[in-house]
Amino acid sequence: MMIRKRVLLLSPPTVNGSMIIKDQYCSNTSKAGYYWIPVDLLVLSGDLSDHFELKVLDAIVEKKSLEEVVKEVRDFTPDHIVVLSSILTHHSDRALIADLKKDLSFKTTFIGDVFYFSPKQMIEFSEVDSIIYEYPCPQLVRYIQEGTAESNIVYKTEEKVIYTPAVKETEVKYSTPRHELFPVKRYSVPFMMEKLCTSVLTNFGCKFSCNYCPGSSVNYRERSVEDIISELTHIKSLGINNVWIRDFTFALNKERSIKLLAELTPLKVNWFCLSRSEILEESLLQQMKDSGCYLIMVGVDTINEAAMKQIKRQQNTNELKAKIEQIENKGIFVLSHMIIGLPGDRYRDMIRTIHYLNSSKASFLSINLFAPRTGSAYFNEINIHSEEASNLDSYYGEQASGLQRFFYLMIKNYGMILFYSNPRRLLGIISRIKTRTQLKILLRTGIKMFIPQPKN
Repeated sequence: MMIRKRVLLLSPPTVNGSMIIKDQYCSNTSKAGYYWIPVDLLVLSGDLSDHFELKVLDAIVEKKSLEEVVKEVRDFTPDHIVVLSSILTHHSDRALIADLKKDLSFKTTFIGDVFYFSPKQMIEFSEVDSIIYEYPCPQLVRYIQEGTAESNIVYKTEEKVIYTPAVKETEVKYSTPRHELFPVKRYSVPFMMEKLCTSVLTNFGCKFSCNYCPGSSVNYRERSVEDIISELTHIKSLGINNVWIRDFTFALNKERSIKLLAELTPLKVNWFCLSRSEILEESLLQQMKDSGCYLIMVGVDTINEAAMKQIKRQQNTNELKAKIEQIENKGIFVLSHMIIGLPGDRYRDMIRTIHYLNSSKASFLSINLFAPRTGSAYFNEINIHSEEASNLDSYYGEQASGLQRFFYLMIKNYGMILFYSNPRRLLGIISRIKTRTQLKILLRTGIKMFIPQPKN
């Protein structure tokens, strides 16, 4: 009988125990202590568990110390470690791997924002044996087994670095992810309705061209409806009825979305997603509502025409406000997103966007600070070598001075207070809350949103 290799999916602990979220080609500090299941590792788990003895160690959400992680990895003695890393954490992540390699023999595959977008720079680090281009990555199975790959992986041999071609298929297939291997009970999302909530992807990448978002730089691909329903059925069998559809933009393919929603309805899953107002037609919204959708995140970012042109975001602000009202009238919450400090935005433009959103029918508002994320037009690869990367974190944002950060935080707090001090809005939210868990998490998130964290 052939002994199966042991593979570890690892999200290493962060410096000072900070809650840094790192998946979907992004990384940032959690604004209110929430931390969701890392979908990059999740997607890989199905294919890998089919061929290897698989263990998941999410040290961040499990609040494990560096010493505890080292002991757990040594006890498992993996043949291969898949490391979920990021521009914000790769220095400490690589240091951990270097320490483990002193007395363990294993190969590594690194994934995460900076590894995807800057593989030539990242493969040069000695702790990095390979990097995958896209996930899912069935090619990773052969690489772990044989040490070679035909596509989708950058890897080292004793002589050189091999750059295999990227994959370009438009439909992807992978085995049903092993949600049960992850510490699902520990994950929390601000808008979850139940005690257990997990994530599902129906498509990868985005067809829109916003140049500040890494999603526009990711190859757009889709899953079959059959595979999505199979995963959702598995999730239901685990006793999980709350799902976040993690697509950058849900419902980009209208025909496929209609078919998916028809098959999703009988499963009676409560779910939420992120999408664009211009693709959410009324008939589609009704079908989303009927299938269990209770919240849609809609990016607004700014209403300043000059800034929108600079960041290549196209939207009609009049139509956007009408669409938000239409969604809310369907009984679906709207979470509107705004970004402070976008290129081309002045202070008064940010205030105008805040008042625009306050006058909309949206139930919720999230405000982030602009940061030049990897994969965007504003990222400078010189930052790869800097261990002080907080200016790349949308929690702290990129500011030229401490005074500018002060103004940004004042504008952010003004926007949040103005938006949530509306009694009618608050009563509307409370009247539509369906579970005690939903109320508890909303209250906890709301309180923490107004308590800024210091830079580590």
